[in-house]
Amino acid sequence: MTSARVQEAHDVNLGRGADAGSVRGLRVAGEQEQRLAEFRARVRAAGEQWAGARTGGLVELLREAAAGDPELAQLAQLGGQLLEDFVEGLGRKAVTCSPRDLAADLIDGTALPCEVLDQLAPAYAVVLARFPADRRTELAALDLTGRGVLCTRRSGALVLLVPGTEAELLDELTRQLAGDGWVATAKRAVAELADGYAEARDVLRLVVAGRRPAGVYRVVDVLVEYALLGNEAVTARLAEIIRPLRDHPVLWETLVALQEADFSRNEAARSLFIHRSTLDYRLRRIAKVTGHDPSSGRGAQALSAALIADAVV
Repeated sequence: MTSARVQEAHDVNLGRGADAGSVRGLRVAGEQEQRLAEFRARVRAAGEQWAGARTGGLVELLREAAAGDPELAQLAQLGGQLLEDFVEGLGRKAVTCSPRDLAADLIDGTALPCEVLDQLAPAYAVVLARFPADRRTELAALDLTGRGVLCTRRSGALVLLVPGTEAELLDELTRQLAGDGWVATAKRAVAELADGYAEARDVLRLVVAGRRPAGVYRVVDVLVEYALLGNEAVTARLAEIIRPLRDHPVLWETLVALQEADFSRNEAARSLFIHRSTLDYRLRRIAKVTGHDPSSGRGAQALSAALIADAVV
């Protein structure tokens, strides 16, 4: 086909609006090309000035950019409707498509636009999960698609914000996560999620420091430790109780094993592979060094709190 006939074919196709390829590419020869280029420039200029966050008004905006040209107005009408549909769908998924940044903003207490807040649930459960160094649960393993769950990572912990209405999902997620590590939860209204995150963070820190077994924990599970560590001066004095044990590695290891065994001496002896009498001898030495007898109720309480304080100061 000659170049003249190619030109003629392009002109006919544009006039009929029949060639989807020429419209789709917005590349037409001669005057038509210039006409569309100017239209596209006006659309870009309108886009730069548009401050809307919702889809309404896009069609009208594009029709204005057509500047009275019937063909371009028709193109703007059709394209604008498609664009409105696309942006509306994108907006519905925006919360879950970019949850990491949004979750971080919420737990940091960052002010968010009203149009973003309108898409959120009224309340969320803050879920923090930490795993042993040799085990890692990835987000890909969790079925969060379309469930409204927001997620991020903070200080080595996985952070999930689960809508308050999703009680079954919350149970499912915490059960799955607790199989691999420690999980702390706190529930708050969306405007108070920074406070909820701080609570869950402290619970998780106390659980890990207290060498609790893997599982799901709330603030009611660590009330004593939470109250003790609310005073920095008390925390520092508790840590000082066991500081001398740092010079006695065997005694330190024994006290840690005793705490992990929930102060069951038989279980601690088995975990250390020592005889019960050997353990009792070490406990007497710990009592002499620290001034607190781990075989007594008061002594065990003080030493357990001291170990936690040492881990968090």
